[in-house]
Amino acid sequence: MPPDHNGATGHSGVEPSSSGGDSYFFQLDDHRFRPLRPSQGPWNPEACHGGPPSALAIHELEQHMSSDTYRLAQVHIDFYGEVPLTPLTFATNTLRPGKRIQLLQTTARTDDNRVVIAGRGWYLAVAPGRGPQVEQPLTIPGFEAGHADSTITSFPYGASIDWSFLEGGFSEPGPATVWARPKLSLINHTPLAPTEAALLVADSANGISSELDFAAFLFLPTVVEVVFRSAPTTTEIGLSARTTIDPEGVGVTRGTLFDRNHSYGHLLQTLYIERRV
Repeated sequence: MPPDHNGATGHSGVEPSSSGGDSYFFQLDDHRFRPLRPSQGPWNPEACHGGPPSALAIHELEQHMSSDTYRLAQVHIDFYGEVPLTPLTFATNTLRPGKRIQLLQTTARTDDNRVVIAGRGWYLAVAPGRGPQVEQPLTIPGFEAGHADSTITSFPYGASIDWSFLEGGFSEPGPATVWARPKLSLINHTPLAPTEAALLVADSANGISSELDFAAFLFLPTVVEVVFRSAPTTTEIGLSARTTIDPEGVGVTRGTLFDRNHSYGHLLQTLYIERRV
């Protein structure tokens, strides 16, 4: 039986418990979703990691942009605070229509009408052969060449992805390069799309490249921005990241997204840094 991506009862007709292990979200109604346990992040057991709701925002933008003439070229995700493990309702609209360039926006609210995440996507009209291909060739070892880091699987989101580190590690401070293979679907057993997978993993950049002791500091992303030069074509995500920090408590993580053939995206995160009490 194929998954019912738009219906309220989903794949099986029975809503799973909040600990459901096959997906990050269960679709309750049109544009309304309940986060499941695999969405849980490392900072607060009652809140999502930023990756799953970012991927869900991409899903809503892509559903709104139904034309194949346009491709997502840049997405900007704002976190208004922690995204709770409670139902989220999305509303999406077109801020700037156009024949060549369009800007879409989606926002998610909790049941008490509080906005917790917003995403804006720039869509550009594309046409094969309209421009030359200019990029540096990429040579990088495959997933099998890396090593695991059990520390990143100590919370549900981290455990929902197979990680293979080529450089650094979640428990090792400094820059890192990793392959990530999400094991779950985003919604109701529906296969994860490559662009959704890219955002699911992109918000981990500050975690894999942290320069701080997780037990001693908070380093919370307030924004994640991704520019897609090319469209991702696989849910196996390569991510290379580096973090820098100012003594006043502001950090920046810069990263590159790639597959086995080339780099296709660049990301930027703004971090709030604070010593744990």
